Amino acid sequence: MSGGSSAAATAMRIRIAVLLTVLITLALGSLWVLQIMRNNNEATTTPVVSQKPDYYVENFVYVKMSLAGAARYSIAGKRMEHYPIDDSFKVQLPFIRNLDTSKPPMMLRSDRAMIEDDNSKIHMYGNAFAERDPVGKSQKLTVNSEYLLLLPDDDEVTSDLPVKIMLGDTVLTGVGMRANNAELQLELHNRVHGIYYAKPR
Repeated sequence: MSGGSSAAATAMRIRIAVLLTVLITLALGSLWVLQIMRNNNEATTTPVVSQKPDYYVENFVYVKMSLAGAARYSIAGKRMEHYPIDDSFKVQLPFIRNLDTSKPPMMLRSDRAMIEDDNSKIHMYGNAFAERDPVGKSQKLTVNSEYLLLLPDDDEVTSDLPVKIMLGDTVLTGVGMRANNAELQLELHNRVHGIYYAKPR
């Protein structure tokens, strides 16, 4: 009789152990499925920044104001697109004009432009052209290049490509340039050539 009871007890322990193993396996499986679902949910709720523009404006004019409320410069163009991936703007046929009356008047235009770093850098591509009116003893200045970088906060234009500059009757060419409009400074960096046309006496 005791042998039968021992066998029954052993069988009961085995059934309990199997049942506990199944329950533990189910519990672990449920936790694994829950974790997978949670990870998938986090992945779907994480915002994906699009590389496409999120809005555009056509035939626009944008005026940058100073903290004192005075107009600093304006940007006009045929079309402007905003790219949220890097908070940049692409502009077709940009036309930029300096509106700060305390600085020499200057305008720039090109086929297209990219504006980045909170409007502190304006890259101008294709038939880039800059013009500054005569100021005091400084003659009229024009700059032609395939690329110009405008730094409006510094009132400065630079380029690392070939440029052609006309300063009054003088024609200058070179590679690499820096022109500071506020300080009326002009630098040419490499392969500089100049032609000076003397005025008739």
